[in-house]
Amino acid sequence: MSDSAFMPSAVISLDFELRWGVHDRLGFNLDSYRENLEGARDVVPVLLKLFSDRNIRATWACVGALGCKDWDDYFARAPKPPKYHNPSLAIKPQYAELDPEGHLHFAPELLQAIYHIPGQELSTHTFSHIYMREPGITAEDVKADLSAVFSLWKEHFGSSPKSLVFPRNQFAFLDVVRESSVQIWRGNEPPWYYNRNETSTNQLYPRALRLIDSLNPFVKRASALEYDSGLYMTRASLFLRVNLPCTAWALHVLRVRREIEALRPGEIFHIWFHPHNLGKDTRTRLARVEEILDIIAERCTRGLLVSRCMADLVPKRT
Repeated sequence: MSDSAFMPSAVISLDFELRWGVHDRLGFNLDSYRENLEGARDVVPVLLKLFSDRNIRATWACVGALGCKDWDDYFARAPKPPKYHNPSLAIKPQYAELDPEGHLHFAPELLQAIYHIPGQELSTHTFSHIYMREPGITAEDVKADLSAVFSLWKEHFGSSPKSLVFPRNQFAFLDVVRESSVQIWRGNEPPWYYNRNETSTNQLYPRALRLIDSLNPFVKRASALEYDSGLYMTRASLFLRVNLPCTAWALHVLRVRREIEALRPGEIFHIWFHPHNLGKDTRTRLARVEEILDIIAERCTRGLLVSRCMADLVPKRT
């Protein structure tokens, strides 16, 4: 095994969703959050260039439906939505009438762009952004959803995704995941308030504690790769909050810098965010992402850190 395998790692994962990731919060209001979602389409190529210019590898956890060419393609591929106890969580057929051109729902050209950029991993975020810890979902729903992902990936990219990011970080049904091609998934930070992601539990108190964590330069969330019964797991270390006020952003950057400088051999510092987080006030927010990338790239250039995507973390079989 090479020496680099033992070096500290920086992992970046992006949850690329467009409207699938927020449909239950927006309902039939097409204008709400539209600036962010439309901006996300423009942000993706810019992020790809920023990563490539710095030789930074990244995992793009994409909602599978983004790869569909239109609504007919989507409805031909998508299984029936889970029978959530909360009906607002299910994908509605009326979305096709709301967004007939699919501009806020489909982006097959962007998935192709990600796939063809060296060092960028095309991962899965499920097919229809299903919520795996919401009452009413079943193992059969999860199997059907992942099957739709693997079918589209095989058809469009000739391969199957090796990594998975659970929508809303609601990890569940790991036995179903083990039966698929997925080898690694993104877990949550250890404190209890990072595991309050269901509609009923993601309330003000845990959200406030997560925000405080992100601004505390003495918090350390980097961790080693974990393994359990055929699946690897890399824990998230930090959600990148590019919308913070300037003073809070300075604390956020200090938190990143201190964590990276304190990394020990075998530890992973895992940052994640959504492209739509940059869809508004884009120039400022992209500059902030660049600031973080430059911190990572500088240490990689000095041989103190290795940039890896999630699939890179899976040990190679000999």
